[in-house]
Amino acid sequence: MGGIAIASTPGILLAGRSRLAVGVIGGGIMGASIALHLAQAGADVTVFEKTAIASGATGKSFAWLNAFSDDSHYRDLRLQSLRAYHQLEAEMQLNITWGGSLLWKQQPEAAAALIERAQRLDRAGYRMSVLGPKEFSELAPNLAPGAFETAVYAGLDGHLDPVQVTNKFLDQARIYGARVLYPCEVTDLKFSGSRLTGVATTSGEYSLDRLVIAAGVDTPALAAKIDYVAPLKHSPGILAHSVPLRPLIRTVNEHLPVSFKQTSSGSIVGTDSYYAPEIPAHRDILQGRQDFPGMELRSLHGRRILDRIATMLPGARGVGLQRLTLGFRPLPEDGFPIVGYIPGFDDVYIAVTHSGVTLAAIIGEIIRREILTDITLDAFAPYRPQRFIGQVAHSQATDDKARLLSAVND
Repeated sequence: MGGIAIASTPGILLAGRSRLAVGVIGGGIMGASIALHLAQAGADVTVFEKTAIASGATGKSFAWLNAFSDDSHYRDLRLQSLRAYHQLEAEMQLNITWGGSLLWKQQPEAAAALIERAQRLDRAGYRMSVLGPKEFSELAPNLAPGAFETAVYAGLDGHLDPVQVTNKFLDQARIYGARVLYPCEVTDLKFSGSRLTGVATTSGEYSLDRLVIAAGVDTPALAAKIDYVAPLKHSPGILAHSVPLRPLIRTVNEHLPVSFKQTSSGSIVGTDSYYAPEIPAHRDILQGRQDFPGMELRSLHGRRILDRIATMLPGARGVGLQRLTLGFRPLPEDGFPIVGYIPGFDDVYIAVTHSGVTLAAIIGEIIRREILTDITLDAFAPYRPQRFIGQVAHSQATDDKARLLSAVND
């Protein structure tokens, strides 16, 4: 896969023609970004959210904005999204913390692999610095990393409050005329022959010219209504959220298996595991989308995570647990996004990816251009839905899929 280049298209794309009626299924950050970009460009947008805004994977996301990938095309797409977020931040005050990220290793073999990867990514344009103890302490004086062989700082990274940003996207979309309906579940897609005419919902029927399915883990069930299989892996993950503390850190921090950050509100958010352990208490969670079996287990997980974080962040010792979230990641089988028109349908578009928070800014922009200009862009060429037709998807053991599997998406 090669690099990508996307030129922004300012202004109204639909001047001089009738407004295209576009429905967006999903009120998470991906659907919100798509709705915002379409509405800004003059489309007549309706968002359908079955429960509440950012109530699915978005609200349970670690929300680390990063470009960690050894695949050059995918890394370039992620880097473009970081730049798009800077533009949106300037326009909308999204309150993004651009503090970079710190990763450190104690074992020599793991440290050597981290340095090699950091140098490779740095050469590719994703700025990475190798730090010694002195530089580490100067960058993050409130962290106590312990003895380590090496540390790496990714200066382009950031993090955000995904619920807050989703609501800001939708508020701005409303200013441009978008309607945001919830609770409003799409129950059927309506066609005249192969042409989309609209959707049936729990709130009635709506006429549409185009439809974007951006419904996270609900995407396969919706795509199946027109016989497309969107292969996602079942992927639960947990995050502990503390009560607010005074400002201690701006970086995202990863010393595997622990990852943590501090939000703009002061809450420490993090995890200490990639997968739910295969124990009887987790049986239902590992088999399907279920909640925790009880508050006792939720409290046990949350307290353990915060205590482990506090060994590296002494200022958080004894901090109270505000909540523990269990989310289910929309993780495509091969680890890469699925974006584009569903094969056989020129008016039903799909957008589902694990890294929904990182990619939302650029995916919204590219989808706007593809839908409103009928131009097929190379930026999504490797990620089209057609790649799964007639074959069994095989997962790829890539580093970036394994990095934050306990956070719902990044």
